[in-house]
Amino acid sequence: MAMTVDRHKVHSLMNSPLLTGAADVLRRQGTVFFVGGNLPMYETLETMFESHCMESTGLFYLTFGNSSTLQDSLEMARMIKKNFHVRLMGRLDSPASAEILERIYAAGVDILDIPLRARNAVSTEESEPDQDARLATLNAARSIFSRWSVVSSLVAGQESADTTIATIDTLLENGIIPLVSLSEQAAGQEPEYAVTIFSHVAAEWKRRQVPIKTLLPLISLTTPLTSREQPGFVRGFIDKIRDRQQLASSDLQRHLRIGHAQDSLDSAGL
Repeated sequence: MAMTVDRHKVHSLMNSPLLTGAADVLRRQGTVFFVGGNLPMYETLETMFESHCMESTGLFYLTFGNSSTLQDSLEMARMIKKNFHVRLMGRLDSPASAEILERIYAAGVDILDIPLRARNAVSTEESEPDQDARLATLNAARSIFSRWSVVSSLVAGQESADTTIATIDTLLENGIIPLVSLSEQAAGQEPEYAVTIFSHVAAEWKRRQVPIKTLLPLISLTTPLTSREQPGFVRGFIDKIRDRQQLASSDLQRHLRIGHAQDSLDSAGL
């Protein structure tokens, strides 16, 4: 899909970056619902349902809590998947084992975002050990989730454009979608700094044929990238049908995989 940089949005986002989700926050922006995994279950579901009835949702973005509240986050994921026929994207803010990743996948998460750097990291050097663990988690997730369903959020503004671009390329070479946003520090950069980074990521998405359509609701909020394609009514309707088919196919694959694993455990008497 061809994307272009909207220079007006570059200026807007550099001066006022979008806040992403957190484990204790419920917020809707555009067609994206940011859901905290630590929030009370039924009150949160009721609020989401009321909002969804008034305006359709394009993506649920669930931020998982820490290890002590993981089970609550997993249950939130199951309930969202059960009650809404919309893609569910999960965000994991810390490294995790393959077992936890399997549980997240089984709970219904379609796309998993594992940021390459902690929210409070100041520099690459300070976070190298943690970053190595995050890379290991990203690679483990790739073997669990379907192709191009693992994302890594990057925050531009703290490093040079060349350094950020090198990270983007490394992630793509490993089958991970880089999702770039701007930090508060980006306000001190020239607009061309952001234009260079986002032009590069858009060109690489296209060159590598990365399927980003399911992420467009989030991309339109967090980046200055806009789609060059403006589908008409018929094309839009066909795209919605195709998207529903792909979502149903993904759910079926998950069901078959989980069912097969459970059958194996049952046959082994576990």
